[in-house]
Formats: sequence, structure tokens, C-alpha cells
Amino acid sequence: MRAYILKLFLLLNVLLVTSVFFGAEYVARIGEMELGRIKTQLTKNGWISVSEIQYGETYLVETRTLYGANGMFQIYEATFKTGGEIVAKILATQKMMRTTITLYAYYDPKNPSVKTFNFSEPNLVILDNNFIIPHFEMMLRMPHPKFQILIPQALFNPSKTEKASGIAELKRLEKNIYVLSYEGTDIKIITDKDGIVKMEYSNGITVERVKK
Repeated sequence: MRAYILKLFLLLNVLLVTSVFFGAEYVARIGEMELGRIKTQLTKNGWISVSEIQYGETYLVETRTLYGANGMFQIYEATFKTGGEIVAKILATQKMMRTTITLYAYYDPKNPSVKTFNFSEPNLVILDNNFIIPHFEMMLRMPHPKFQILIPQALFNPSKTEKASGIAELKRLEKNIYVLSYEGTDIKIITDKDGIVKMEYSNGITVERVKK
């Protein structure tokens, strides 16, 4: 099984590298300070998102998410780099109402630490915490009052594992304006005909689409 996951991950990495043609760009800020940029595109191989974010160091986060006909994700992969080196990877798959998350932590570049988590909750929605706009886009395409969400990146920290999965609430305030709430954080989401225009986090962070 592990060999299959590794082969699948290598295949998806190739697709990620060869499929990036950016369509939308966003800027993340806290107050007036820019945290980074996020570029997204819907391709034939799924949603691509590339974020360059400053968290003490500059991290490059490359993700691909493939969705099924029911609007739920089937495959999610993420690669985290800093200083040009890979520091972590995530591979998530959802099949027959079962979600498997495999984490790769590159403390030793030649021998990564590997952990696997399984979730039996049906229809999990991934909302990782690197401003991955396509995940919010897809959530708004199938709006429900509540979502069972999963934050794979939180699984790297044992103290946050219990908070990695839970119920998020989505409210529509008015046309094109929503609020998503989870674990004490509210995210106000403003949209237009092209998708998400702006997200305002209750902790002071804003993510806004760059005008072309």
C-alpha cells in the first residue's frame, strides 16, 4: 500500500509541474504588511494553487486538488519548500467515503518521516491553512450550512491533531457575501461572477484578488 501511495505521489508531482498556467492572483496581508502571493488556475488535471508565504521564513506551497463529479475532493497533494528545499509533503485521497492522509516530513532529506491518518467521516472538505483559494471556491459551489472539514497541515503538530477535523459553519449574509466559522475564527468571503474577490479573517489577515 505504501509503495502504491509513493508511486501515485510521484505521478501527481509530474502533473503538478507540467500543468501550471496561472489564471488568478491573490495577495495576503496582515494590516499593511504583505504576507505573500497566491496564484491559482483550474486545469484539466484539477485545481492548481501556488502560494509564496512569509512565516518567519519564505515558504513556497504548491498544491493540486482533483474533485469528483459530486463536488468532493478525490486527491489533494501539497509540497512545502523553503530555501529551495522540500521540507514537507501531504498526500490525501478520498475513496468510498474514506479519507487517507499521508504526511512526509523531511527532517532528513534522504529519509523522510512518514505518518498516515485515516478518517471515516463522509464527504470531508479540505481547508488547509495556506490560503488555498480553490478549496473555498469549491465549497461555495455547493453551499451547505455545515461542513465536515479537514486541515491536513495541522496533523504535523501533535498538539493540534484534535483540531485538524471538525464542523465549520457557513452563513450567507447577502448576495455574494458569506461567513465561514471554525474554532473561533470567522472568515468573511466576498465573491463576484469570477469567484472569490476577498477573504477577511477575524485575526486581521486579508486575502484579496489582484486586479488585472
